[in-house]
Amino acid sequence: RGAMASAVDLGGASVARAATLALRRAGLEGRLTEAAAATGTVGLGGVFPGAAPTAFEEAPAALPIGDFDAWASALERAGAGVSEELPCAANGDYPTRWASSGRRFIFDTLSGPGRIQRARMWRMPPPPDHHRGQLKSDEEWGHVELHLLVQLGDHLCGHPEYIHGGFLSAIFDEIFGWTSSMEKDLLGEVAAKSFTANLDVNYRRPVATNEAYLVKCWVNKVVRNRKVYLEGALLNARNETLTEATSLYIWTGLSSGKRHLDSAVQLAQR
Repeated sequence: RGAMASAVDLGGASVARAATLALRRAGLEGRLTEAAAATGTVGLGGVFPGAAPTAFEEAPAALPIGDFDAWASALERAGAGVSEELPCAANGDYPTRWASSGRRFIFDTLSGPGRIQRARMWRMPPPPDHHRGQLKSDEEWGHVELHLLVQLGDHLCGHPEYIHGGFLSAIFDEIFGWTSSMEKDLLGEVAAKSFTANLDVNYRRPVATNEAYLVKCWVNKVVRNRKVYLEGALLNARNETLTEATSLYIWTGLSSGKRHLDSAVQLAQR
């Protein structure tokens, strides 16, 4: 999805292999195989037309750690044709219906020099491997996944060199909220509200200051038309998972007691 032929124009197969590594580090390796099939190339490095196959371990470093712009460009190329960039409040651009006179904790209070210094967000189609197991009659798979790229400074510390765990919990809760809200909007329930019922965070590795990170959050399933189960992960530029989270959101004020999956799929495909 998205041929990304421009990478070849920048200098041939070696640059193409480097950009492939950037995409893999950006957490989008699940879309590489499909792109390779579409362009007729093979192998772990075969995302670009004319790129010679190469092993991931042999690819040159293409994404300096913490390079926000390089990572954002890789995400844009990989998501060409399937992703949608969303107005990000950290850049002073709220979605109109979410604007308010109150200051938001994450994208107002915690944004600025030394805090959330930069942010960009995209809505992606959830990959098939997020849908595992069997659904019950009152359950349906989710349709929304968000990717938030953030540059974090050194004013959010617990230990002097690491981001505070409370901040990481808060940013997961924020993006889970966006994800849950967009899921209900797909089903025509724009006026309904979405509230956190549970948030569980696992801190696998320390998150260093002054780096860029990718937060991925998605709806796993919706139960009984109102309970929304979500999952998420925070990754560094090496595609290493540093923090994981799960959450349960509850929708209130729904306009109808029965929602139909078919209509949600049609909306998602527009």
